[in-house]
Amino acid sequence: MGKDHPAAGAIEPSPAFRARIAAGLNSRANGLARAASSARVDLAIIAAITLLAAVLRIWHLGTMPLGLHGDEAWTGLDARRVLHEGWIGPYVLSAVGQPTGPLYFTALLFKFLPQTTFTLRLSMALFGIATIPLAYAAFATMFNRTIAAFAALLLTLMMWHLHLSRTGFMVVAWPFVEMAVLLALWHAMRLRSAALFVVAGLLTGLGMYTYNAFYLFVPAPFIAMLWTYASHRMRPWRWRTVLHVAAFAVVAFAMSIPLLLYIAHNTNGYRFHQKLVSLSNSDRWKNADGVGEHAHLIWRRGVEWQDGLINGDRTDFGDGTATRGRPPLGRLLFAGALIGLAVAIWNWRKAEYAVTLASTALISLGALLTIGDGLFRRTLGIAPFVALLAALPLAWMWDGMLHLSGRARYGALIVLALPAYLGATTVNQYFNGLSDDPSFRVVYPYQMDAASHYIAGLPRGTTIYFFSGLWSFDYETRRFIAPNAIGVDRSREFRYRSRVVTDEPLDFGVRTTGNTAIMLLAPYLDDIGEVEALYPGGTVTEETKGSEILFRAYVLSR
Repeated sequence: MGKDHPAAGAIEPSPAFRARIAAGLNSRANGLARAASSARVDLAIIAAITLLAAVLRIWHLGTMPLGLHGDEAWTGLDARRVLHEGWIGPYVLSAVGQPTGPLYFTALLFKFLPQTTFTLRLSMALFGIATIPLAYAAFATMFNRTIAAFAALLLTLMMWHLHLSRTGFMVVAWPFVEMAVLLALWHAMRLRSAALFVVAGLLTGLGMYTYNAFYLFVPAPFIAMLWTYASHRMRPWRWRTVLHVAAFAVVAFAMSIPLLLYIAHNTNGYRFHQKLVSLSNSDRWKNADGVGEHAHLIWRRGVEWQDGLINGDRTDFGDGTATRGRPPLGRLLFAGALIGLAVAIWNWRKAEYAVTLASTALISLGALLTIGDGLFRRTLGIAPFVALLAALPLAWMWDGMLHLSGRARYGALIVLALPAYLGATTVNQYFNGLSDDPSFRVVYPYQMDAASHYIAGLPRGTTIYFFSGLWSFDYETRRFIAPNAIGVDRSREFRYRSRVVTDEPLDFGVRTTGNTAIMLLAPYLDDIGEVEALYPGGTVTEETKGSEILFRAYVLSR
């Protein structure tokens, strides 16, 4: 039998069958090509926006904000504890009390990089930068690529998130974990993957170690699952659904056990921060008469928060947010978010919109039910959702214009005007003159920062006699920048720890047998003449910023 003929009994495929096979292969190849093309687009968008976020959050990071805040310094001091002690527990009482999760990441960077202000802030800036691609991935999964791209871009350019990403405050880890939770959870619900539900629960439990107010977000994942699984199309998987929700909840609870045990054994220490900032614990609340006055107090707090977000006329002396003319959101972004809020309310039956609405409402309580400064930090978790809401009308306009024919499609580029304007405004407001804003300069102790760097450069063993009206020698900024310095307070404000004296002459008596430095900060700068008269032969050093003298130092060498 010739080799060009089929074997006896063989059945040759019909032309129709061959055509179906070829069509199937072509369809699969086209599908893979479309998926690869879509993935390249996603990667290009993520790379571009993340690069922009990184530049804005790292450029001049060590010197803007100008001085190292005391609470930032606490992050560095506690990270050093981690390096020396290992596990320091789930909660620390520094900075009035905060979870320790981000400290371990800062300690990791300290192990390999210089323990400087730049590295300290970089550890938190990396959380802020990583939040951007996570937000894109989460919102693209929940909504679509267009909404996700606009939301990630708006979050990148938002003054609120930008500023707190450039500080050593650990709060920026909060929105980072939120986005990671939503990304894992939405994929878990789409794929009905028990493993991904465990991952989402794990991330939710870890979120409890990022910031005190993270618990305001905890109901959001449960709302997502409730809304999704209540729909008709999910009912055939009811029992599997129960197991998935149980796996999520059990893992989240298990991850929270160390913190819960700490709270159980240290209730007063843990609740000290809560009592300090709680509206219900304030005298105004306790003296209010009835539900009406209580509601009025909450309303007033809401107005204060809103004015700060929109106008920037409510400087937060806890972190420098919302200085005049530099609002965390601004009117345009706030207006876009309001339009998006109306869209979300209209679509409340969909899980993605329900979660956005619930998160926005719940996290708002961080400002409404508290007092004093810190209201923008206590609500930072809402920032990605505000960006998402503002992205909804932009994405609608973008998609609408792309469906037009001919050159009219290029009108979609007009939609980019809002992000472009927001970006230009944010960069100008933040990097041009913010460090000279009087209220911002009060928050970040650049004089103490400069003095601490000078002290760090003195010969080891030098005794410092410290005069300052605002800061003790033991202030956290000095302890982080010049940890090995030896000194004593001699100012009227801090010479006696328990009281301020005004009727005693200054004590300039110093030990002259070794290296000695007398550090003078405001209001003691002009006392340098008396010091020189008492101890001739020393060296005077002063540092200035513009016309301002930051400190004067008089060094007596052995």
